[in-house]
Amino acid sequence: MKQLSHLFYLLPQLLLVSFCSAQTMELPKISSQYLTQGNDYGAALVIVDYDYKKASLILGGKPFEFSQKNLYDYLDERYKKLNQEISKQANIKIEAPKYMPVSYLQDIYAWIQIYGNQYLHLAMYESMSPDKKQYLPLDVLPFNRLEEACGYYAKKSGKSNTAIGTFTEVHPNSQLLTTDNSKDIQLSKKDIRPKHYIPQKMLHIDLKEKNEVIFKKQQVNTMVLGSMIQNELMENYNSSYNKTSPEKHLWLNLRMEKKVPYQQYAEVLLALQEAFHLYWEELAYNKYQKAYLELDVQQQWNIRQAAPKLISQYDQIELQFIQDKLSEGSPQLWFDVK
Repeated sequence: MKQLSHLFYLLPQLLLVSFCSAQTMELPKISSQYLTQGNDYGAALVIVDYDYKKASLILGGKPFEFSQKNLYDYLDERYKKLNQEISKQANIKIEAPKYMPVSYLQDIYAWIQIYGNQYLHLAMYESMSPDKKQYLPLDVLPFNRLEEACGYYAKKSGKSNTAIGTFTEVHPNSQLLTTDNSKDIQLSKKDIRPKHYIPQKMLHIDLKEKNEVIFKKQQVNTMVLGSMIQNELMENYNSSYNKTSPEKHLWLNLRMEKKVPYQQYAEVLLALQEAFHLYWEELAYNKYQKAYLELDVQQQWNIRQAAPKLISQYDQIELQFIQDKLSEGSPQLWFDVK
């Protein structure tokens, strides 16, 4: 009985320690002026806790097993009072420790892609403000042929897996390839954007363990990757101010080994985003004689249409299907692919 009383005495302290640990998560730390400083308090918050080679989810302040079902249950409950169109426009914030293998983030990205939300905001610390969370935005690109792509991938691999079995090999703890509230949603033709086109022209950046980054078959330093990508943008878009055509769209695709740490991913993702901003700055000065951030909303929109920010991280199932089945011929919208 005395031991039981002692346990009840310690329980609040143990909960406090757990709470404090969650509050002091070692988020990736990067140096950039392009992080989003504002906090979207209406966004769904997904926290990934990682320790001893195992990940778990903290959703609504409660711990759960790391699984697609638990994430969907949380989002279904959160969005139950919203119509489908509004819920899919809602942001999702992700907090995860910098040493976590990036494969867990790839799983969440794939699950969100299936669920239908279009925007992720990844929590970071900016080096000059190490105690203040800021956010790196990331578009979730559409992919509406997942079941067919899984079958194609299994066949190419010489396996006889079901579609979900194939998907689960790449993304463990998955149960679904579609959801009831997203499978019938189509893109509105009133809001077609470059990201709604199926990629045709892609540059691949490979992230490997031991902090290796490979671009065009050469190992590169993350610090110079942004400048290299900026040059690629300049060459592809010819420094034009005009809205680019779908034939000219250039995607930057991240291919990642499973054990690459989240910190390395964040640094490379930032380098790609900065490349676009630096290119936009050049266009803004040449066209408007102003810095990009000094332009009004319409002028910034015009600049972005000349060189759309298209950053993808298709997994091997999706990438193989896009390259073998969908990327030939005239540019297609995902909206038109049945």
